[in-house]
Amino acid sequence: MEGTQTYRRWLQRATVYALSMTAAGAAIGVACAGLGRGVDAVAPGANVPLAVGLGAVALAYAMHELGLLKLPVPGRDWQVPADWVRHGFYRSAAIFGSTVGFGVFTRIPYATFPILLAWLFVSGNIVFGLAAGLVYGALRAVSIYSSASCKVPEDLVDLNQRLMSFAPFQHMLAGLGLAAFAAYMLTAPLIL
Repeated sequence: MEGTQTYRRWLQRATVYALSMTAAGAAIGVACAGLGRGVDAVAPGANVPLAVGLGAVALAYAMHELGLLKLPVPGRDWQVPADWVRHGFYRSAAIFGSTVGFGVFTRIPYATFPILLAWLFVSGNIVFGLAAGLVYGALRAVSIYSSASCKVPEDLVDLNQRLMSFAPFQHMLAGLGLAAFAAYMLTAPLIL
């Protein structure tokens, strides 16, 4: 970023983006948990077979993340339109951040997020929904700050390539995490 004023404006816009992304993550987490709580109120006990089913799906996606099985990851490949930038400096950052923060409108490369939303639904726990949504939104927003040192567009390309080099490791971590989650979901009804 060239100049103190330019950097300050970028930082302000990035912060609006990050806060709106975090708020949207919290909203989707609370919404999924709230819907699950509603289903549990209408059909008590339905969460046990749903949990077992989710465990089976999580196991399949663990194998997908580890490269043992090819499955489509639920999501959309929609991109936020570039002309949304015309909505004003801070408003466009809030619109972009909240749209991406919901996580269901744009591309998600890892199967962990849809599984997280399904778990929040099955659990029906609003506090978990809020906490998980806040963490998801905040962690997704952190990436914007990694571009603070970029001075020219080529720096962004280099940064993106460096970040993408971690993708195989991230998929392995996601796969191992999903495998552990699947084991818990498949055995929890037997333990409880």
